[in-house]
Amino acid sequence: MPPEAALQSALMDLITGRGSPIAADLDTLVVGDRRASAVERLEVYRHMYRARIVEALESQFPRLARSLGAEGFAAMAGAYIGDEPSRHPSLRFVGERLPGWLALRRGETPLLGTLARLEWARTDLFDQADESVLTLEAIRAWPADRFGELPLTLVRAHRLLTLPAGTGDLWDALGPEAAPSSPAIAPTIAGPTAARASSEAVESVVVWRQEMAVYHRVVDATERLALERAAAGTCFGSICEALLAEEGEEAATARAFNLLLTWLADGQVSAV
Repeated sequence: MPPEAALQSALMDLITGRGSPIAADLDTLVVGDRRASAVERLEVYRHMYRARIVEALESQFPRLARSLGAEGFAAMAGAYIGDEPSRHPSLRFVGERLPGWLALRRGETPLLGTLARLEWARTDLFDQADESVLTLEAIRAWPADRFGELPLTLVRAHRLLTLPAGTGDLWDALGPEAAPSSPAIAPTIAGPTAARASSEAVESVVVWRQEMAVYHRVVDATERLALERAAAGTCFGSICEALLAEEGEEAATARAFNLLLTWLADGQVSAV
């Protein structure tokens, strides 16, 4: 009888597909009887291993799953698991490498990787640490003559993404009520959206968690610039200065105030 650690390792290899279920020493790992042979018993666990991971991936990438249909998504997930087996005890991290894996696969619809990037950003933010956010009441209490010194830092539970133009429209087209399409994303959108999504143009998307929900929205170049400053830690006056290059002084200040109010409503700024 091999040492216990060797038995565990060998059985894990067989369950996860890294070993052959017809191995000569299978009977030393699994006990068969009249109800089920060693191979049949092993197949139960091999099936369960992949099925649970596919379920976890579907929960992390619901729109990607909807776009491919049940069979297409299961086939894609099976190939991914074979190339990138789970490396963490928790299934929370099982989809972390899926966007990059899709981007590298030859012949895949490019929008698959794009959609997966957005979905993983949303999934990854869901369980980030809570932190207090800046409120309108705190803004009102800040001295008016020092408003330019107001510190602004985005909450850690955020992501700034650069994605192909049309990604936001694609997300909406694959909403919760949309019917599954098969075999790929491309047929799901048409007209201007499809043309924009297939071009080389890009759009900026900010993703953030507010309380128990995760949101995202497409932002223009001006807001992207302001968000990048706030992500690094800045002050309101610095945001105004950054916008001066885009607009006049009065318009830049007005836009900075509007952005600040939007960020406050969305819970995107850390408390002072």
